This record gives sequence, C-alpha cells and structure tokens, in this order.
Amino acid sequence: MKSSFDFVLYLLATVVIIGGALGVYDAVVYPTVTRPGSGVATDTAEPWYYPSHLPTGRILRVVIIGADERKNDSGRSDTLMVAFINPSLKKVALLSIPRDLRVRIAGHGLAKINAAFSEGGVELTVSTVRELLDQDIDYHVKVNFEGFVKVVDTLGGLDITVPDHEGPMTGGRHHGMHYDDNWGNLHISLEPGRQHLNGEQALGFVRYRKCKWGGAISDLERAANQQMFIKEIVRQKLRVSQLTRLLRAGNQIMDYVKTDIGWLEAVDMFKVLRAVKPSEIHTTTVPVGDLMINKTYYCDLRESAFHDELSRIQDHLYGRIRTDCPVAVYNGCGKAGIAGQAAEILRQYGFEDVTTDNAEDFGHKRTAIEYHGDTRAIAKRAADAMGCGKIVAGSGEEEQSRLEITIGDDFEGSG
Repeated sequence: MKSSFDFVLYLLATVVIIGGALGVYDAVVYPTVTRPGSGVATDTAEPWYYPSHLPTGRILRVVIIGADERKNDSGRSDTLMVAFINPSLKKVALLSIPRDLRVRIAGHGLAKINAAFSEGGVELTVSTVRELLDQDIDYHVKVNFEGFVKVVDTLGGLDITVPDHEGPMTGGRHHGMHYDDNWGNLHISLEPGRQHLNGEQALGFVRYRKCKWGGAISDLERAANQQMFIKEIVRQKLRVSQLTRLLRAGNQIMDYVKTDIGWLEAVDMFKVLRAVKPSEIHTTTVPVGDLMINKTYYCDLRESAFHDELSRIQDHLYGRIRTDCPVAVYNGCGKAGIAGQAAEILRQYGFEDVTTDNAEDFGHKRTAIEYHGDTRAIAKRAADAMGCGKIVAGSGEEEQSRLEITIGDDFEGSG
C-alpha cells in the first residue's frame, strides 16, 4: 500500500517527465548566505535536515523517460531527461536530451538515442545515458503519454501561452501549432496566444515538431515549449490548494508510471522537491549541431560545449556563481568615463567579457542591471561589485546568457 506522499512524489516525477526537455529558466538562484560553521552556500539560514532514506552527501541523478508505447509495439522514448538533485541546498537541474542525439548504444552501434528504448527498454536507455554523462545514475522513472493526458485533465488543465511557430514557416498564411498523425493518434490544433489547454491539447503542445503545411521546429524550440510547460505546471498546480487534485492525479498515474524509487525514498524525495523554489530549478539541454547521414537527420553532440554545460549544472547545484557571460556596460548618466570605471570594477570581480558604450540617453538616475538567460545570480554579483543596481529580467524569449548594465547617477565610480 503506497502512502499519499508516495502518490504525490510520483506525480511530481510525472510532471517533470511530461514536461521533458532542454534550455534555461530566466531566473536561477536567489542570493546566497553561508550556514554558520559549514562553509556551504545556501539560500536560507533556516536548518535543513537531509532526508534519511536517500543516498547522503551527494548529488542524486534520476533518468526520466516519457514513452510512446502502443500494443504490439516496443515503443519509443519521445522525451528523455536527467534530473540532478542536491537535497542539502534544495537545488535541481534538469538536462534534456534530444531524441535524435547520435550516441553509441551498447550492442547496437551508433544510433539515435531514442532507439535505446525500443531496443532494450528502460535498462538500455539508462545505461546509454550513463555512458553519455559518464556519471552514475541513482534512479529512473518512466511514464507513458496516456498517463500524461489523464494527469493534466485531473489537475483541471493548464494555462499556456502558445507560440506562433507556423507564422514564419508559412509566410503568415497559418499561425500557431497544427499537425495530424493518424498512426500515432496525435492531432494538434492550437492557435497562438494565452489559452487554457486540456490533457490532449497539452500533449500536443509538448510533442509538436512538424507543421501540418510543411516545415518543422528545432529540438531547441521544442525543448523551450516543454520547459514552458514545466514552469507553468509548477507555478499553477504544485500548491497546497491543489492537494486534493494532486492526490487524485497521483492515484491515477500509478498505472502509467514505472520506477525503481522505493516508497520511503519517494517520501523523502517529495519533501526535497516540495522545498525547492522554482527559481532554484536550472533547465538546459545537451548542446548539439545538425548532422545528415544517408539522408537521415541526427543531432551531433558538441562535446566541448556539453562538458561546459555539465560544469554549469554542477555550479548551480553547489551554489557557485559563474562570471563568464558577456556583459555590456552603457553610460546612462553622461559622466565622462563612467562606463569604463564600472567595467574595470567588474573585471576586478572576475568578469572577463566586458564591453562599454553610451546608452541611448543620459537621463538614467538609477543603475539598471538587465539579465538574460541563466544569469540572475551573476547579475546579483555585478550589483554587489558596483555597490548599486536594480536587477531586472530581460524581455523576450531569447535564451542567450548575458547582462546589460546601464549606469545611472547612483554609481559612484572608482574615485
């Protein structure tokens, strides 16, 4: 007999699975402090006791598989992700793996990574991911898409802003997301804009790849949609007010989820996930390029960038702040040489890629630090270095990590 916490944990795992993919939240870490006597950076001075049934003192790694399974068919892993969890600091990183990624699969040579599931199920998929990361895997969770639909419907649907993928593809003749796959029983008909999606519509939203009238989105764009889904379901549904629906959905989803997480571990993992703030969830994807072999498309692993991405994941999980993103400093107050003074201070604090220029006008009273991509914590470091600066999120859907700093009258300079 499973506990109610167990059901909720599996639901939370399912939420992560069905959200499935690559890229970056626009806000990462809150300001950190050091727990007295520990030397460990954390986001709170309150005591945090490590759950007793999880492996202690290290990062946990969970392979999450969203499977497209049918009768008389071995199925495919349509969504593949690794969740990295640091229970001590209550931080999570989600690494999405493109299903077309070309990897070596034991006993099958080089192939798309989603072939591991059809050839050897969960076991071969997990071992393939382990080889890709060159890291141990602690647990796995698999859910199929029928369960996805039931969970979203039980939770009452979800509000999502549907992007206009097809406008650029069709020269403005069609808009939104539309596709029909009779064999796969996948029918997508979504107009652009903010709207309420039921389970079937949400499934179409996260699985959309091709346009009904020709053309397709990239794996990165697909990942961005899935990450948007994760962000919205965490924000809208993982609340105390939703507990009754969460428990009911958790009870339903058990028929569609397979995992090697024991129920005592599940209870502890739920406690960890419940304590994680959305701003402490870092999402990214395996960096890839395009590759065609015998008219078959693959995602080609960019190894150097991949190792750097794994390093960024470690930095996030351990609360380390990087300063290697581009920083543009603009003179917004008209004081001669003020942008250069700010740039020099930032370099002294470890910022390397810093450029200067004039702002469009010199009427700025207060310094503004605008962050883009995965750079909120870096923006905080810049504000600390300069002794001033209002931190604001950049507008738009771009994912490129960078800072734009407009110097105002409040910046005193270097004397």
